[in-house]
Amino acid sequence: MTQVSSVIPLEIIPSDRAAGAEIRGMNLLEPLSPDVQEQIVQALANYGAIFFRAQSLNEEQQLTFTRAFGDSIGHPLAKVEHMSFGEGSQPDVYYLKDEPDLTYIGKNKLKGAVMWHSDLQYMPEPQVYSVLYGIEIPSKGGDTLFSNLVAAYEALDESLKQRIEHLQCVNWILRTMPPVVHPLVRIHPVSGRKALYVSPTCSRSIVDMPPGQSKSLLRYLMRHVTLPRFVWRHVWQAGDLLMWDNRHTLHCRTAFDLCERRMMRRTQTAGEPVIPA
Repeated sequence: MTQVSSVIPLEIIPSDRAAGAEIRGMNLLEPLSPDVQEQIVQALANYGAIFFRAQSLNEEQQLTFTRAFGDSIGHPLAKVEHMSFGEGSQPDVYYLKDEPDLTYIGKNKLKGAVMWHSDLQYMPEPQVYSVLYGIEIPSKGGDTLFSNLVAAYEALDESLKQRIEHLQCVNWILRTMPPVVHPLVRIHPVSGRKALYVSPTCSRSIVDMPPGQSKSLLRYLMRHVTLPRFVWRHVWQAGDLLMWDNRHTLHCRTAFDLCERRMMRRTQTAGEPVIPA
């Protein structure tokens, strides 16, 4: 007798780009079953970033959702003076606050873009998942872009893949923090696929490679991973919950009008060792 599975598949709508998918029909205030958790983990491995529209979550509820996928952690740069983090009332909850500057009313002055990066790449064990909830969204701009680092790796020619597969890269974000070394090509533990692990924000040099060659290779790879064919854009709506897998994506934020307010709530899961190719 054939056993019928009781697992109800999530309604996952992939984007038409190399990354990104919407999950529909879920109220994230409801507890997540193990089956649903596993489907979300698999969706993140497949698409890099997923989002849920029209959610209504407070700090504690967002933390509960985040902790379904690992221990929550604080952000090591939350107390750095020039970083725009604001601490929430719950541990491990932070706000990204961009207040309107009334000096620029009528001048269409833009808040600058945030460079491509992978969260906490500069730590010995970079974080796995990031969760961002949209509270106040500007009318235009402030989008979040994602690059699929698996697709970017697989698009390289075979000779370059062989050349870089076992290289190590020095990463740091602030000179006051010790640099860390990670593989330039990593293995995603869920999919088993190889991904580039390089970003303009943190990747500084290749171990044991002459500086000129190192700079040239990193510059090429950074241009490559941000080519439009690897990139998906999330256009925010208030109430969106966006979650991404830092093990095979980069992300950045586009510019927006300084006269408008943008406020997001951020949580994240603990890191894990990077698996080398």
